[in-house]
Parts: sequence; C-alpha cells; structure tokens
Amino acid sequence: MRTVIKERYHLLGVEEVANAITHGLGLLLSIVGFVFVVTMAALSGDRWQIGCAVVYGTSLVALYAASTLYHTAVGEKAKLRLQLVDHCCIYILIAGSYTPFALIPLRNGIGPYLFTFAWAFAAVGISMKLFMNVRSGPLSAITYLLMGWVGLVAVQPLYETVGFVPMALIVAGGVSYTLGTIFFGWHSLKHHHAIWHIFVLGGSVLHFIAIAGYIIPYTTNL
Repeated sequence: MRTVIKERYHLLGVEEVANAITHGLGLLLSIVGFVFVVTMAALSGDRWQIGCAVVYGTSLVALYAASTLYHTAVGEKAKLRLQLVDHCCIYILIAGSYTPFALIPLRNGIGPYLFTFAWAFAAVGISMKLFMNVRSGPLSAITYLLMGWVGLVAVQPLYETVGFVPMALIVAGGVSYTLGTIFFGWHSLKHHHAIWHIFVLGGSVLHFIAIAGYIIPYTTNL
C-alpha cells in the first residue's frame, strides 16, 4: 500500500499533491455541508428551502469533486477531460450559490431575475467551454468574477430582508474568491495553485455560513 502511495505521489508531483489535498479537504467539507443544509431544510418542510438546499449543496460537492479528481488524474487525456469538467463546475457553483438568496429571501422581488441571470450565464459559460474551446486563462477568470460580482445589484434588498451579517459574509466570500485569482495567475510562485485553492475554500466557507446560518432558515410569509 505504501509503495502504491509513493508511486502515485511521484506521478502527480509535489504541486499536484498539494492541489489535490486542498480541494480533497474541500470535498469532505462540502459533503458534510450538503448533508447539513439538506437535513435542516427537510426538517423545515418548506419546499423552497429544500429545493435551494439541494441545488446549492449539489453544486458545492460537484465543484470540489471535479477539482479533486482533476488534480489526482495522471493520464493526459483524462486530465484534460476532468479539467474541462472542473472549469464547468465553477459556473455551476456560482449559480448554485445564487439560488438560495434568489429564491428564499428575495423571491418576491429581484430574486427570480437574479436566478435566471445566474443560470443563463452559467449555461453560456459552460457552452463556451464545451463548444468554443475556451479553457483556463484571463477570459475565463473575468467571466467567473463578472458572474459573481453582478450579485452586488441585490445588496440593498438583501440587507433589507436578512440584515447586515449574511450580506457581509457573502461579500467577504466574494473578496476571498477574487483575491485568490491573484495567486491563480502567479505561476512563478511555488504552490500558487494550492494557495488559490485555499482562498477558494475560504470563499466557500464564508458563503456556506451565510447560506446555512441565515438564508436556508429564513422564513417568509410570501
């Protein structure tokens, strides 16, 4: 068993091992988070909360599973395919993170428009990856950031419905994701990709606290 692990380590290299470990941790946490938010929503009996919890939790698990599989793959063909899946799942996670905000506290106002925008943008982004051969690079990073920060249009109504704390958490999560892109492009820095992963984990944790702690449990008379 130890020999197999050593061979795998040699094939992947130190950088990829670090990348796999950081998002492997994210995968474990996202599975626990999925069970938590879905159970909490199910106990409420509210179909909106249940649906949003499933969508959000699934998008979170999908992203970290795809990333972990990509960074543990050793064959060139498999790695390229899993990289494509990984990049597509970024759009899915962003749209999945929008969903609880849009369809629970904001569903009587800007929420449905935000929900439609997020998933339409995700569909376009994924189509670009699949059919236009747009891989990683500045264009991809710009589309991810643009898709995420468009949510600022909902800051005021979100503050009015759920208050300052969840709004601050979601903005802080966005800042963490954004700062991470600095390291994503810093190729001369050792373990730059793993450092980016840590910022991604930070953003995910902050968004999870906002969604699990304030948005999924939010009750409305609508």
